Amino acid sequence: MAAMRFLIVDESSPFRRSLATMLRACWPGSETEEWDPKERGNPSATVARGGFNAVLMDSRPAGADGTVWVAEIRQDPNAPLVVLLAAEGGENLAVKAMKAGATDYLRKADLTSQRLELALKDALSDLEQRRTGSMPAKAAFQRTVQLDARKIGLPGIENTVRMKGEQRGVRIPGYRTLAMIGKGGMAEVYLAEREQDGLQVAIKVLDRSLREDRVFLKRFEREYKLMASLRDPHIVRIFDQGLAAERPYIVMEYLTGGTLAVRIHEGLASLAALRIVTQIARALDTIHSHGIVHRDLKPQNIMFRADGVAVLLDFGLARDVDTSSNLTRYGEVFATPRYMSPEQCLGRVVDYRSDLYSLGVIFFEMLTGKPPFSASNPADLVQLHLNAEPPRLPAHIAGYQRVLDRLLAKRPEDRYASARELFATIAV
Repeated sequence: MAAMRFLIVDESSPFRRSLATMLRACWPGSETEEWDPKERGNPSATVARGGFNAVLMDSRPAGADGTVWVAEIRQDPNAPLVVLLAAEGGENLAVKAMKAGATDYLRKADLTSQRLELALKDALSDLEQRRTGSMPAKAAFQRTVQLDARKIGLPGIENTVRMKGEQRGVRIPGYRTLAMIGKGGMAEVYLAEREQDGLQVAIKVLDRSLREDRVFLKRFEREYKLMASLRDPHIVRIFDQGLAAERPYIVMEYLTGGTLAVRIHEGLASLAALRIVTQIARALDTIHSHGIVHRDLKPQNIMFRADGVAVLLDFGLARDVDTSSNLTRYGEVFATPRYMSPEQCLGRVVDYRSDLYSLGVIFFEMLTGKPPFSASNPADLVQLHLNAEPPRLPAHIAGYQRVLDRLLAKRPEDRYASARELFATIAV
């Protein structure tokens, strides 16, 4: 394997040497080239032919705007990753860096080998995957199921990987079942191939024990209708629906990039977290514009395509705000308490701003690796959602605090008025 190559663009020679030491600690045997922008100017032409895996650049190289240099480097489709290094910074710089194509931005004062490695490793892996094509089916299945179930212990997901052929699944005309991907309270999900062209799909089949339950049947049918009405690059695509052995099923795209729960477990760079929030805000804007509240936003319901695009799925609890029926029985709570809004915890009718609160919980968890509120039982967790202020972010990511404070406001009227307002705030 060829040695990793890094270009360090910064005026300070001591800082460049320190950064090179950190990189060699993360990647023994790596090669680093130091670049003084005051003496040598913009390195974009050199980067294009230098064979670098990543560029680490000061946010104000020689007094210039580093995000402009990032954008010039990233114009080349084969350009390496670029990490912006800032003396100071906040969400405004983070958004500019993201729009320019940077992998992350890091504050110099808080830089460590571990933080640097986190910012680069996943991004390097994702870049290689995008350049070489989609993950093979079996590898993708292993990542989705083994990591989700074994590393994180997700409830309702089988811990045994089964690739035994279609006898393990249900028989659905036109499809060949390969393996069970997951099993929850309402449905089973299978990896399958469409017989006419070999397209890999995910098939969600209502649990056999619920086929006589009209409430669940109605919810399942409604999920299909909601999904079928939505067209957005960040919402899961569906292909078909029907009945097999008196069990309703939905056929949707198979997402090979795994779940957000896995990425949080493995660690996310702050700019990657912001990029995911931006994409899910766009998805929420789409469903909210159709009068739909998701009501069950959580990392397990956000997955990724092979190119790294975040996708929202699982509309089983979604509700049209223009209808009076929410298809739940009295006293039942189906959403995950860790991500529920205060008004949802109280059993009140919720609107679009409830989804924004849940997105705020997820954003906090992406940034810190843990949710803002934890408790040993659901009742105590509900009380924290109702009364406790979210903890402050660490200094190196404190620039995101203003966004989180609005997302996690206890009163809906103190949050962003809409997903579109949130998107406009973090994407300009």
